[in-house]
Amino acid sequence: MTIIARLLMFPALLAATAQESKEYTRYASYHPYCSTPSQMKQRAIPPLSSQTLTNISRTALQLIHVTALIRHGARTPNASPHKYICWDGYWTDPATGIWNCELKSYDAAPPYSADLMFEKHYDALIRPSGERTGNELNGDCMLGQLLMRGYEQELVNGLHLRQAYLYDGNNTSQNHGSSNPSMRLWDMATSTIQGSGKFTKNSVGDASKKIYQEPNLRYRADDNERTLMSGQILLRALFGPEIQSAENNGETTIIKLHTADYKKDHFFISKETCPRLADLEAAAYKSEEFRRWNETSVEVQIIRKFFKSKMGYNVIRSSILDCLMTTMCTDRPLPELLDDYDGSLGPTPMNVEKDSEGITIVSEKDFTNIFERLVNYVVKHETFPYRYNDAALAKLGMGPLWKEIMTNIMPIVGATSNYTTFVPRTPPKLALFSGHDTTLMPILATLGQDVWAGTEWAPYASMILIEIYEVGNASKSEFTSGYAFRLIYNGEVLTSRMDGCSSDLELCDSQVLLDRVLPFAISEERDCAAASADQETSITDGETLSPDEETYDDDEEEIIPEPIVADIEVNPRQKWGMFGSVILSAAISSIATCFLMRQHYNNAYRQASTSDRDLSMAEHTNENNHEINGEDVHNGGKTYAFASSNNIEESEEDGII
Repeated sequence: MTIIARLLMFPALLAATAQESKEYTRYASYHPYCSTPSQMKQRAIPPLSSQTLTNISRTALQLIHVTALIRHGARTPNASPHKYICWDGYWTDPATGIWNCELKSYDAAPPYSADLMFEKHYDALIRPSGERTGNELNGDCMLGQLLMRGYEQELVNGLHLRQAYLYDGNNTSQNHGSSNPSMRLWDMATSTIQGSGKFTKNSVGDASKKIYQEPNLRYRADDNERTLMSGQILLRALFGPEIQSAENNGETTIIKLHTADYKKDHFFISKETCPRLADLEAAAYKSEEFRRWNETSVEVQIIRKFFKSKMGYNVIRSSILDCLMTTMCTDRPLPELLDDYDGSLGPTPMNVEKDSEGITIVSEKDFTNIFERLVNYVVKHETFPYRYNDAALAKLGMGPLWKEIMTNIMPIVGATSNYTTFVPRTPPKLALFSGHDTTLMPILATLGQDVWAGTEWAPYASMILIEIYEVGNASKSEFTSGYAFRLIYNGEVLTSRMDGCSSDLELCDSQVLLDRVLPFAISEERDCAAASADQETSITDGETLSPDEETYDDDEEEIIPEPIVADIEVNPRQKWGMFGSVILSAAISSIATCFLMRQHYNNAYRQASTSDRDLSMAEHTNENNHEINGEDVHNGGKTYAFASSNNIEESEEDGII
């Protein structure tokens, strides 16, 4: 069924607004994973540097395409209690074990009239006591549901994009990227470059269509509530004034959304659709490099000893990362033993440290920075296969998604004649891909060992940007193809880290990107045959994570393989506490993917329009304390956006990162 959702104010938002002042106040410091408002402000898209504009004349450089890949915003836990093992008392304590959501979704069936909307409530299994429901999360939230904080994070992403790429005259700050004509993807003050390249007149988008319509925009997401909605929120912030103008003229705004069967889609590495991926993952975990770190690293030994002596576990379960983050990032209480985050340790490399005699000595005096040590351990354990063997796993797994990405870029840079397998279509000005952490991290891994270290997990609402520029003076040796690209991740320019790109330039010839990506940007042509049907798993230690088999479906986003241990010892109190609290819910019904968010939307834009709180991208390279700013948007009337929904089986909801 096609769903239409409308963004309006609704009563539930009043309570949510009252909670805003209480957000991110429990802890003195928040892990970057949380993407707090201050952390989101630091991810502003930097304008082209003065050095770039000195080397290349402003009149000889023009942005003509942007590919944006985002992770959804903050969400609820994504696994059932019997698989989501955190710490003793997690599910029995109402402060951590009950999840209620202020947000409600509204949907409508054809004919698509906003005069009849259905408000969805996850309260059918409410118990007489009223405190808990029979839902998986014991309240009225669904597994993996986007939270109000996630909504606000994607609003900021949309404003970042608007301030960087859309110029609307007097409403655009001089400190925003789009104040420079070279970075204007859309120039609303004039129409001189709308719909075509500046120098070659290469067809990009369609000037006769609205900027949020195809082929100017291509919106792609997997069929998951939180990714569908995250993309919608971002686009509403990006194109807010233009959508409002159309509505004031009595027009209904429709934005096409492209999605696919969840199990068949390729927004994550799926060993079900490509069995050879299991072989590549197993090879990574059996490698000497990984084993040496996992068996002898002081960091690993500290965490193991802490968990056994202090937490009462012989196994470090991978769900702990999501337990920590969904707790901290929603201001829920952490157990005292884990409540020591101050940010002083930071990400750590995969070092192997021993004493002078080659023996790892760990004592309780080493039990410091446990929160960060635990996060670092799980992150490195799970990201190692992405980068191993020149990212062979990531390249094979993300090849189909790269093919989609390059289908939008290839016609622009004029290289389609050599790659006939790409689907022909008019390239968009903006291609938005709304996915998951396990979408962005392997994508980064495929771009080279120096681009992404694999020591930091992709935070909520992370964003990768690939900008494509026309270069008028193509005779310059740096850009012989006539096109350049810039790679940005969460506000940091990474272009110079790619092999073949200059270390002192933020732009690089587009041919470098093509040479890097095209060899594995394939779909049906992939070699997915498994090396053997009965490949066995090696378990090295009863106290370590073993990645060779997953207890969760491997096609779900954010999945960490659960450990396989011959004799898993579970804390008895936690075991009975957990089973006592678990009631299996019915299959989750289809859900619409846009919320009635008028008040938050207006507040974000009112804040964005205040000049003394400017999102100063000109200062991006000098300081990391930006204020969010954008154009004033009067968000009255009704707004529509296409979305689709599907029933995801319970087992598919059990990913845990």
